[in-house]
This record gives sequence, C-alpha cells and structure tokens, in this order.
Amino acid sequence: MNRKHVPTAADLHRGWLELVDTDGPFLAVPALRRVWPQGMPQPERHALAALKDAKPAFEKAWENWDKHPGDAAALAFYRQARDTWVDVVVRNVLGWGDSYRTETGIASVRSPNHAVTVRPDGALVHGDLTGALVLVTDPVDSLRDPLDDGWATSPIDRMDELLRAAKVPIGVVTDGRWWAIVSAREKTMVASGIVDAQTWIEEPHARNAFIELLQRRRLVGGKPEDRLAELFGVSVAAAEEITEALGTQVRRAVELLVQALSEAALDADPDPLPDNRAHVYEAAVTVMMRVVFLLFAEERGLLPQGRLFAAGYGISGELDALDSRAREEGTEALDATHLTWHRLLATSQALFHGSSFEDIRLPSYGGSLFDPSRFLFLTARNDGGTLAITVSDRVMLEVLNAVQVAKLKGQPARRISFRDIDVEQIGYIYEGLLGYSSAQVDEVIVGLIGKEGEEPEIPLAILETLSAETQTDTVLADAILAWVKDHQPAATAPSKSALMKAIKESAKIEDAERALRAVTTDEQLRDRLRPFIGIIRRDLRNRPLVVVPGGVLVVETPSRASAGAHYTPRSLAEEVVRHALEPLVYDPGPHQQADGWVPVSQDRILDQGRRYRLRIRRLPCRRRPLPRRPPRRGVAQRGRRGRHAARTADPRHPHGRGDLPLRRRHQRNGRRDVQTLALAGLTRPEAAVLLRRRQDPARQLIARPHRRPATQAQAHQP
Repeated sequence: MNRKHVPTAADLHRGWLELVDTDGPFLAVPALRRVWPQGMPQPERHALAALKDAKPAFEKAWENWDKHPGDAAALAFYRQARDTWVDVVVRNVLGWGDSYRTETGIASVRSPNHAVTVRPDGALVHGDLTGALVLVTDPVDSLRDPLDDGWATSPIDRMDELLRAAKVPIGVVTDGRWWAIVSAREKTMVASGIVDAQTWIEEPHARNAFIELLQRRRLVGGKPEDRLAELFGVSVAAAEEITEALGTQVRRAVELLVQALSEAALDADPDPLPDNRAHVYEAAVTVMMRVVFLLFAEERGLLPQGRLFAAGYGISGELDALDSRAREEGTEALDATHLTWHRLLATSQALFHGSSFEDIRLPSYGGSLFDPSRFLFLTARNDGGTLAITVSDRVMLEVLNAVQVAKLKGQPARRISFRDIDVEQIGYIYEGLLGYSSAQVDEVIVGLIGKEGEEPEIPLAILETLSAETQTDTVLADAILAWVKDHQPAATAPSKSALMKAIKESAKIEDAERALRAVTTDEQLRDRLRPFIGIIRRDLRNRPLVVVPGGVLVVETPSRASAGAHYTPRSLAEEVVRHALEPLVYDPGPHQQADGWVPVSQDRILDQGRRYRLRIRRLPCRRRPLPRRPPRRGVAQRGRRGRHAARTADPRHPHGRGDLPLRRRHQRNGRRDVQTLALAGLTRPEAAVLLRRRQDPARQLIARPHRRPATQAQAHQP
C-alpha cells in the first residue's frame, strides 16, 4: 500500500523559496525551520480580506497601464491606484498600522553626478527603532533592471544604498505588482527576494511567507533572535558554510582533473603533457575557473540566451544532461564519451576570439583565463587530427557536480545557483586552490583517507615496508600516522581509531576487486594494493586514488604559506578604489572645506582621465614576511627595484645621484604611481604595514601624465 508523502518543514520552506526570485545570500532553510518548524502559517482572516478587497482596483489600473505604457494619463491613474494598494498591504495586510510613516526624515542618497536624489517613501518606526524602509517606484519589468532616469541603478540597488546610509537592515521595494524584500547588513553583500502580487492567489505559499516575514513583530518586536534581520545574518553564516564546502569540493575536482589528464597522457604516444609538470595543475585550475566563470555568467544573463548557444556552448545545463545519461546508461558509459570537454574548449575559444554568427554574437573578450595559447597541450592534436588529450564525461560530471551541488554534513545535497554566489565567494574558492602544484612520480603513490580535501599520500613501497615491520593493526596505524606527521605535516590524517578500523575492514570491502580493476590492469599491482584497499581514499568517481610511475600527482607547495598570500577582500578593494578616485572627482577635498565634498564637473573628470590616462592595473607586491618596522620612504617602493629607486631618487642618501636615471626612465614612459592616493586615509606606516600584509596582488589605480616625472608615491592634486 502506497502511503502519501508528508512534507517536512524543510520541504515546505524549500517549496515557497523556489517561487521567490532570489539574489545574494537570501534566507536559508535551517534558519527558517528554527523559527517556523511547521512551515509558514496562514495569514489572519482580516488581512486576507483586506488583500482581496483592494486587489481588483489595482489590477484594473495595472492592466490599463500595460495596454497604454506610454500614456501619461494611464501612468497617473496607475500611480494613484498603486499608492492606495501599497498602503493597504503595508498597514492592513502586514500589520504595520500607525507604525508606518510616510514622512520619516531619513537621509536620502544621490547619484554620483548628483542629478538624481532618492528618498524612502515610508518606514516602519517603533519609538527610536526603524525596522524597515519602503521604496515605491513606477511600473517596471523587473526590480533588478536599471532605471532610465539618469542613474543607471535598479530599484533594489537604490534600496541597498538607502539601507546602508540609514543603517537599517531591512527594506521593501515595490512597484505595486513586484514586491522585494531587501537585506543590506554591514560588510555583507545585498540579498533580495522578489514575489509577484499577480500570483498571490495561485501561489498562496509564497504570499503567506511574504506576509509572515514582514509582520511587525518580525521587524521591531518579538525575540531579537527571531527577527528578520537576524535570520538574514544566520543565513549569511549558512552561505559561508556552503562556500567552505564548495571550496573543498572544488579542490577535489581539480585533483580529479589532474588525475584524468595524467591517465589520458599515459595512454597517448607521444606524451602530450608539458615537460614542466607543474603546468598540468595550473591548466586544471584554469579549466575549473572557466567552468565557474561560465556558470556565473550564464545564470546572470551575461552570455547569449538563444537556443543555439544553449545547445552548443552553454554549460549551465550540462550537469542535468550528464546526470540523466548516468541514470539511463550507467556511469561507465560516460567514460567512453568526451562531449562536455569539447563543449568547454569550444566555448572558451568563442569567448576569447569572439563570434559573429547570426544567432551568436560575442565580442572578443580576450583575457588569460580563456587564452588557448596558455596551455597548448589542452588543444593539441595527434596524427589522426583528434585531440591528443581529452577528459571523459564521467570526470566532467563530477567536476560540474562539485561546483553546483553543495554537500553539507548532516544535510541533504543542495543545488547551488550562481546567482546566489558573490564574486568574493568565488575568490574564496579560488584561494583554496593556491599553494598546490603537480609533479611527476617515479613510483606508485596511493592516497590515504583523511580530512576531506587535506588527505595525505604515501608511496606504496613505504606502506608495504611499514606493514612488514609491524605485527598488529594498532602498530601499523601508529607507524602510518608517524610517517605522515614527519613527511606531510600540512596534511590531515584520520584519527588512530578510524585508521585502525579501515585497516581491519580492508578484507570486507565488497567492491574491492571492481575498484582495483578500474585502476589498473596489472595483476601484480592489484595484488600489492589489495591489503590496503580500506585505507586508500576514493576519488570523486569512487575509484581508489593510485598514481602509477610516470603519472602526475597534486602536491602541496610552501609558496602560499611562506608568502602569506590572501585573496583581497571586498572591504579593502572598496577602500582602495574610494580613496583613489575621490580626490579626482571632488574638489575641494575635506581638508579644504569643512562642509564636505564638492563634486567636480563631468567635463573636468573626463579631461583629467585623458590627461593622466587613468587605468586599472594589478599592484605587484613582493611576497616576503612582515617587517619589524615599515619602510621610511613611500609605500609604492617595494622589492629590489623599489629600494634602488629610494636610493637613487633621494639626494640626501649617501649613494644618491642628482641625475636620477630612474626619473629619466619614468619621464620616457610617462608613468607615475599614485598609491598614496589609494591609501589616503592611512598614515604612511599604516599603509606600509597594510601592503605588506596584503601579499596577494590588489587592484591599483595608475595615472600616466604626459610630462610629469615620477615621484616617490607622492599624492598629486590635479
């Protein structure tokens, strides 16, 4: 007898979340389940009655405007009906009542050219606490589309500016039909979710959730930990947990790519891999970041949306296609095809060189990420004219699964939308790939079990020696852990009890023979591996990780640890850009005028840009330990050339010279660093220490005047 499935609270919350157009770290299911363990409640009767009574008048006005979008009278009629509708929803349906005030005195925000000023249309106020801001806009196709009033930002972006200026965490944006909940917490990317009021009858779950989330008690009353702003904070933490999980999964996927390239090269003649085996890891990382970039760009509508692109070049639908094939044909069938690999290479070529087909028009983006000349062995051909090295669809299935499905401990696998992934989170994922390389091995190496993403490796011969020298599983486990500690201190081995258990169960593993045959056809090698099958970790294909002589293995390098490299966070990048550009677009500055900044005219800004040839470049920083004290001279002078510049450019230095050959070189090139501008808010010692800590290259503004000679990171007011 079939029993009807009873949805859990998590299922109920996922159900209405699927009906919401979300962007950024929106509300997470664990946070929602804690506050609403039975799902979202039904609104009160009087609230639904007020909604039902007010909706027909607004729908009539919306339909009239939809038929006459350019008619001023239709727009005026729509605005009147919209304002009445919004007032009913906010006061009666959401229950804000008299706490909703349309005259708040909250500060406004202005466009960069000060031509457009935006003020909130209302706010939920309880005593001295402002629970939420409300922004009402004219009818739009989407609240995420930029407006055409002179400030190219969307209504949600404007609410983000208002919330951060007023230091209010929650905002509501609406044009009457579309309603958005916006969260803008400090030092966190904006999160938003949009629902359609036109579907509140057909989709009551999304309507009920929207009403419950914006209840007055969820914004200014009740328990502080149950308020909407705190739920967004918990959801951000959940998003960080997902990011960490993706970081680990991506590292394993890159390891699988290296292994796949190594296996393909062993079967090819001649060897297609470069002599410098470290380039194999760099190529695998590049391929992985291409996948991440394409998924990010496709889901955000940055690439063509036509049927031809989706059918021949798109990546976002490949995971579903490969997963469907794996269920219908079996995963072994995917080992014999390489369709996704060819698709990825073709898309990379199209983005780099551009495309001018009738249905696919792409500019030539260039860039090192998609440059096919960086790793020629990926597109090299054999004598038969086919690719010399390919990656199977089985491997690409696991690669796409690693970046699109988050697997958290104690939770079901969760499909990830790259619309919810911020650039900084992608940077964190990339940061986890630093500090590794690849090298060719001259003996059989096996991967041991351990902490996921940080497992150790050991030569099979050493493992056999340790086994021969020990009499019990306990002693063998101690010997393996001691060897890992001495030879791979950065790896995280399993606990002694877990390792002992794995050793004892090696003879009980049911798929041992099948797994070993998937690794090698050498019967003698299988006999050597069989006693240790329980402690050899499996790759993403569920195959034992075994690298035979001549193969390529991912190895950890001390480069990142010794350099202290770190991904530049958004907060530092914003500070650099703001302090670099403010002196160029405002005059006089804060030291010349106590009332604040005065914007420079647009013509003057453009003239300065032409005069100084402003452009963005990467700041090269020599990676070295933090000094005991910062250098005395400008922060721009780093490394050997910087010290040489300090000696030759300073006449007071005992080795200084008046002719300054470095100046002549700068005069010829017409370059001048303005890094002091970028760090105008810091003292020179603070700036020097900051740059030394931020070892990873940061973005820096460079001005190249026509005639001005170089100075030592000297601030210049045009």
